[in-house]
Amino acid sequence: MNKTMKWFITAIAAMGVVRFVLNMNGVPNDIVKYFSMTGIILIGLVYFAIAAATHKERLKAAYLLIMPYMTIEVLALSYTWATGRATIFHAPEYSMGFSIAWHTFGHFVGGLTWEPLSVFLLMELIWVAYDRGRLLLKPHANA
Repeated sequence: MNKTMKWFITAIAAMGVVRFVLNMNGVPNDIVKYFSMTGIILIGLVYFAIAAATHKERLKAAYLLIMPYMTIEVLALSYTWATGRATIFHAPEYSMGFSIAWHTFGHFVGGLTWEPLSVFLLMELIWVAYDRGRLLLKPHANA
């Protein structure tokens, strides 16, 4: 794991902690929602789509980008589940009507399966666009 990936993992986890702390200290969800782990993941997704040399490296990067997100989500949802104290992590706009138990379970399973695979698919699409664009802009030998 390189330094850049470590930075992204740290930034995602730190943003999740900030989000939780702000929420627990009474900052309204309308403000807390702008402290986005997803935003950092998207930046990492674009970066590693281009920087990773192989499909395997992009797949690994997708999992590593999702792991801190999933960890914070599951811990925050478990807190809500255990204490009954509402957090932004189980707000109606994020829970899609699921119970706290199903929401927590869904993030755990999703964090190990479809979430990193979705990130990987987006990385692959960006990589293809980047690679094709690079070939189009490359000076031709016959020119």
